Amino acid sequence: MDTIAKLRDTELHKVSAPTAIAMHAALEKKRSSILEVPRKTFKYGPTDRHKLDVYYPCRRDHFIDTAPILIFIYGGGFDSGERAFPAPFDLAYACVGSYFARQGFLTVIPDYRLAPRARFPDCAEDVRDAVDWVVHNPNRLTIPGSSIPDMNSLFIMGHSAGAVHLSTMLLLPEILSRTTWCSRISGIILNGGAYHFHEKECGYPGTHAVVQYWGGWEEARMNVPYALLCRAPLPIIGSLPKILIVEAEREPSWVLVAGKDFLSKLEERSMRRIPKVTARGHNHVSSNWTLGTGQGEEWAEKVGEWMKLNRPAPQPLVCRL
Repeated sequence: MDTIAKLRDTELHKVSAPTAIAMHAALEKKRSSILEVPRKTFKYGPTDRHKLDVYYPCRRDHFIDTAPILIFIYGGGFDSGERAFPAPFDLAYACVGSYFARQGFLTVIPDYRLAPRARFPDCAEDVRDAVDWVVHNPNRLTIPGSSIPDMNSLFIMGHSAGAVHLSTMLLLPEILSRTTWCSRISGIILNGGAYHFHEKECGYPGTHAVVQYWGGWEEARMNVPYALLCRAPLPIIGSLPKILIVEAEREPSWVLVAGKDFLSKLEERSMRRIPKVTARGHNHVSSNWTLGTGQGEEWAEKVGEWMKLNRPAPQPLVCRL
């Protein structure tokens, strides 16, 4: 975190590389601890981008306990991102899965299709399909010695572009119209999302990805999460799960503006207060990749506490005879 604190800039093109290098060094010191958490890979759809990793929490000695489920949707600017990067950065999201599994959450990290092959709303549909796979494959969510997944305690967290795809899934009516598991979602965590942007006003650096994914700036302005939130039917707004907003203290200015506007509109339309967690000392890249290092994890501790607080009452623990 000392290296991150020394980075004066906040814009992605200036902080991404030095942050990744610093986080790699910190994570490498914890490699054995991160990799000792059991992990298995499954395919949830037709393409090579439709794969997901499941990180299994271990049950407590002498008890069969239940574990809430956390699905984490990473970011990557709409045209990049991997659930498992090649070495030497292979711990980048493994640390997220490992961290939350150690906190007692069965953690799932799916890949999804990317621009330019993916076009709006393909990625939001992939998020839906990953959740659908989790809900309909409880037998894949346990291994010997792991906790039993609590299928009625489902949390979904999206970061950056992942927050865009997750909020799109929730706000675009046709995406969830045929699902039966929405009532199982106990909470949504939206972290550092580009909920709206304008190429001139906000200085968003990924112009090409916006054009590729939405088809152009006008199409993007009509279908970014903020626009979907503004025009979502009241039944959609009323059915939204509990939501927690997360934001790095040193986000780019365009993320801060979009986050403030989205939060304000969400509270206005839902007529409820939406809690917010600030990742102190972090930039847009560092917050996730610090998990498992033992430093800079305070924001994730607060998120874990919020999820546990909003988890439905689990089944009683059963003593093993």
